Amino acid sequence: MSEIDHQPDASAPESVSEAPQSAASVSRRHLMMGAAMLAVAGTAYARMPKRRFPDINDAKFEALFPKQFAGWRTLPSSELILPPEGDLTAKLYQHILTRTYVNSDGDGIMFLVAYNSEQVNNVQVHRPEICYAASGFTIQASRPYDLKVGKNVVPARVVRAERVSRFENIVYWTRIADDFPQTWTQQRIAMTKANLEGFYADGLLVRASAIDNDEGKSVAMLSGFLQDLAAHSPEAMRYLVFRA
Repeated sequence: MSEIDHQPDASAPESVSEAPQSAASVSRRHLMMGAAMLAVAGTAYARMPKRRFPDINDAKFEALFPKQFAGWRTLPSSELILPPEGDLTAKLYQHILTRTYVNSDGDGIMFLVAYNSEQVNNVQVHRPEICYAASGFTIQASRPYDLKVGKNVVPARVVRAERVSRFENIVYWTRIADDFPQTWTQQRIAMTKANLEGFYADGLLVRASAIDNDEGKSVAMLSGFLQDLAAHSPEAMRYLVFRA
């Protein structure tokens, strides 16, 4: 047998002694990685938006809006254009209040309020231009409009929609937390702003409309109606709807 056959393997003991060190090193790396992942997860959770606005029950919400005020009274039925029904609508709105008001002159106003105490990025308030178009109306015009309510000015929009020979003039606004976005882009920005500040915004749509070929006359009547509504409503309603 040669000397090579009798020569001891000097590397064997070193391999045996290095194995525990290698395992320990791997375990330490895993612990450090796990700790880092937990820290990231904790930071992400801490930065998740939180609920700020409480839910409102149906009875309390409806009671915020008077059924009779300043010469206006409600009718038992309504022909309002509503958001499409389905699961998405249920997520969009906790409350949808619809009424038709009339005065002694025979003028009629269709009124809608939709509200959700928590808005998320993939579920947002629908703007009327979308709902009316989906109901077969042609949107003839949509423009910004500043609605004066007491000492406040609400950034709203005026929309004129037509279907066959029906001309409907609409004054509406949306509120996202404390902002009143007049465009879809502004609405997205308002939601992002709220999320960055650490909370989910609530979302509100207020819409009043009248059927008339005379847009100027309708808008003046709708503005006066909304101003009277604010003046004859409880403080909680004025804060919810106008932030006044």
